[in-house]
Amino acid sequence: MGKRSRSGGRESAGAVLRPPAEPRALSHWWGLAALLLAACAAYYPALNGPFLFDDLILETFLQAPPPADVLIHRIARLVTNLSFLAETRIAGLNPKSFHLTNLLLHLLNGALVWLILETMLSRRAALSASDRLAAAAGAGLFLLHPLATESVAYISSRSELLCALFGYLAFLVFLQSSSNGEMPLGRALAVTALLALGAVSKEPAIAIAGVFVVFDLLDGESFSMRPLLRRWKLYAPLMAAAGLLGFRLYRTLSREGTAGASARHAPLDYLLTQFEVIWHYFRLIVWPFGQNLDHAFPVVRAPGGMSVWLGMAALAALLAVAWRFRRSYPLALFGLLFLLILLAPTSSIVPIDDAMAERRLYLGFPGVAMIAAEFLRRLRPSLSTIAATGAVLLVLAGLTWRRAELYTAAIPMWEDSVSANPRNSRAWFHLGFAYYVEGRCADAARAYERGASLAPKPDYTLLVDWATALECEGRLDLAEAKLRQAAALERHSKGMAILGRVLAKKGDLDQALQVLNEALQINPSDSDALAYRGNVRLLRNEPSAALADYEAALRLQPGDSAALKGRQSALRALGRSQ
Repeated sequence: MGKRSRSGGRESAGAVLRPPAEPRALSHWWGLAALLLAACAAYYPALNGPFLFDDLILETFLQAPPPADVLIHRIARLVTNLSFLAETRIAGLNPKSFHLTNLLLHLLNGALVWLILETMLSRRAALSASDRLAAAAGAGLFLLHPLATESVAYISSRSELLCALFGYLAFLVFLQSSSNGEMPLGRALAVTALLALGAVSKEPAIAIAGVFVVFDLLDGESFSMRPLLRRWKLYAPLMAAAGLLGFRLYRTLSREGTAGASARHAPLDYLLTQFEVIWHYFRLIVWPFGQNLDHAFPVVRAPGGMSVWLGMAALAALLAVAWRFRRSYPLALFGLLFLLILLAPTSSIVPIDDAMAERRLYLGFPGVAMIAAEFLRRLRPSLSTIAATGAVLLVLAGLTWRRAELYTAAIPMWEDSVSANPRNSRAWFHLGFAYYVEGRCADAARAYERGASLAPKPDYTLLVDWATALECEGRLDLAEAKLRQAAALERHSKGMAILGRVLAKKGDLDQALQVLNEALQINPSDSDALAYRGNVRLLRNEPSAALADYEAALRLQPGDSAALKGRQSALRALGRSQ
């Protein structure tokens, strides 16, 4: 930023005079290596984490992936899905391998942020020791800040990492071209291709095209359209590709119910909410306490309250101040705009079910590093400055270590979530499921009860899972009541099958058989309902009918342990060995 000036010099008017170069400049290579090692140490606990939450869906996807032509036609997250499939082919379904790959991608992104910062700082003049320290500290902020934990330690967030990898590469190639001349066609096509790869890793990468435009508009003393016209070989194909690809991705995600038109929030309501959310993001950047895997931030209704309008006014004031001091602090202005532009796909008028998610900051976080570097470059790289910078990074590394530990098991992850936001019904639901999987049935039932009390309306899945925990705890009457409440909301074979199982445990075999017959009328391919009906028929001394149910269940689920065990019992009752 700020390369052109009327005098033909390389420093724009109003720029701060830099101190003389240090006799012995800080070696940035060993500094970067130390930061990469620190990041490895900070994320070490997560390397032993299992598949968690959405990772379980990913595991199912990898066990039976769709055909390649289906993935290509869908196009959304294509690169991310292909990376998972390739890794599965090489290393199998090993969560440690996936975690390690995520960490390596984060380290690559950190190195790219360092190169971006050095490239931007060198546009003013030859890099000084202060500039090198500022670039290293900015890269360290990116690598070690705990807000990146969800993107790095959570396997399913690889899309964030790949999106950033290709996006940062595209921006670096863009930066390394001359701003005073045309961009060669080969470089323009390389930038466009990298950005396309980022977009088919995750959709927000398309917004980096906006970063290019803002960079060229501001790269000088005055706001100018000339750089855009000189780089028409970049912007013509880039904008055409961004428009076509963006439209295709939006249609795909809307049809699937994962974005925009299929979301449950009105665009205006979502936009107004973001004027609060953005300030929560800013607070977490400066003071990273109170993080949460699931913030469950409430969406306001237009016209919004006082906090919404204060947030909007404060954001406008911040931008005005950054613009007012743009000549003295050009990199700070650009860093702020970089962050906001890359938040725009998820923090503007396109409504998403979750109004706030920490992983959305990952792509734009180099903007925070730019702001930090702008101010750090004004300090002499003395021992005290280096020590203070190192101390801050060490604290951030410790916080990241603590966050990474949460991804070693589902229970601590969701216990932390409900601790940070005790009124989050969804987090209590997931905590209940985590307790149930570990056999802590009473704890699971209490967590489900708390989640149900906080939910805005009764939820079928929560009621069924709550009833399952109550059944496990031995509270069969209450389990039956919850299952009947769920059946009043939705007639689904799963809930009916579990109700039949509970009734059988209570000894009401006739009613259990009736309910299981109803479940199989709803879904004749429900293998659990078939196995449960086999159990009931065996208890009713009907081994032939029970054997037929077990064998039907095994045709649907050949490895089902309950059906296999029941089949052996039925065969013994019939006096047969097999």
